[in-house]
Amino acid sequence: MRYVHLYFTCIKRSMISRLEYKKDTIVALFSFFFSNLCSLAALYFILQAIPTLAGYSLPEVGFFYGFSMIPIALDHLFSDEFWLVAYRRVKDGDMDMHFLRPVPVLFQVFAETFQPEGFGELILGAALITVCALNLTVTVTFGTVAALLVGAVFGAVIITSLKVAMAALAFVFKRSGPLLQVIYNFSAYAKYPLAIYPGLIRALLIFVLPFGLFISLPVDTLLYGTHNPWLLSLAIIGCSAVFFALAVWIWTLCERRYESTGS
Repeated sequence: MRYVHLYFTCIKRSMISRLEYKKDTIVALFSFFFSNLCSLAALYFILQAIPTLAGYSLPEVGFFYGFSMIPIALDHLFSDEFWLVAYRRVKDGDMDMHFLRPVPVLFQVFAETFQPEGFGELILGAALITVCALNLTVTVTFGTVAALLVGAVFGAVIITSLKVAMAALAFVFKRSGPLLQVIYNFSAYAKYPLAIYPGLIRALLIFVLPFGLFISLPVDTLLYGTHNPWLLSLAIIGCSAVFFALAVWIWTLCERRYESTGS
C-alpha cells in the first residue's frame, strides 16, 4: 500500500508539472491524436486503391488496426519514461538521483511520468473498432470478448516488458534507444492480419516478439473463430508473465553495472 500511495503521489506531481504549461499539453494531445488520424487516413486511401488486402476487406483491416492501438496506448500512458532512459538519461547522468533515493529504481522510472497523450490513441482505437464492427458480421461471445480484453491489457504488459528490457541495456552501453526503436517498430507489422505475411514473419511475431499473439490472434478469434479463446487467453497471460519476469531480471542485472556519466 505504501508503494501504491507513493505511485499516485508521483503521478499527481507529474501531472501538475505538465499542466503548468497548459498550451503545450493541449498541443501535444492533439498532435498525437492527429498523427494517428493521418496514419488511418493513409490506410484508408491505400485500401481504396486496393479494395482487399490478401482477401481482407477495409473494415476487417481497420478492425485489426484499431485493436492494435489499444495495448500500445495503454503502454504509452504508463511507461513512456523508459524511452528517455534508453536514449539520454543514463548517458547524461540523470539517473544518479534515482540511485540516491531509498526506493527501487525501476519503480521510480515507472512513477516518473504519466502521458495523457495515450488517451487520444485509446479513444481513436476504440472508435475505429466500433465503426468497423458495425460493418462486419461478428459473432460475439463471452470468450471472444475476454480474449480481446486479455490481449489489450496483458499485451500492454508485454510491450512494457520489452521496453524495460531494452532500456535496461543503457546501464551497460549508456544508450540503447536505437535498439529499443527497432524492437518497438515490429509492432507496426501486427497492425495488419498475420495471414498477409510469410511463415517466418508470422512465427517471429508470435513466438519471439509476440505482437501478433496479443493483437492479431484475438481479432482472428473474434472475426473468424480460428482459435479457442480461453486457451489463447491463457497463452497471452503466460507469455506476459514470462516477459515481465525476464524484463525485471534483465533490469536488475544491468542496474548493477550502472556507472555515473554525463558531461
